Amino acid sequence: MSENKDHGAKKKLFASLAQPLPVHYPSLSSAMRKQVREAYVYKQKGLCAHCNTKLIEEPDILIQRAWIDEKLFPEGFFDHPIHLHHDHNTGKTIGAIHARCNAYLWQYKGE
Repeated sequence: MSENKDHGAKKKLFASLAQPLPVHYPSLSSAMRKQVREAYVYKQKGLCAHCNTKLIEEPDILIQRAWIDEKLFPEGFFDHPIHLHHDHNTGKTIGAIHARCNAYLWQYKGE
């Protein structure tokens, strides 16, 4: 797919969401979570909502250097490089972030 067609498809996906962002994460099916994650990636111009580096690259060096206890996370947690971050109290989505940023926020910040 050409870059213009890809941009157009993402713009159409973003516009086709039934409700504006943020959305209630727990009520989303896995397919909708993927669509919402992609909409956030588009909205964020491909940058991580936490560390502000490109989602297709490694997270910020401080996040990379932080010790993460991988035993705290479910099997397969790190298999997907981009996660849909959400507030565990309200259920509202926050944005697309690196898997490692998601782990860091949960382990160190309780998010």
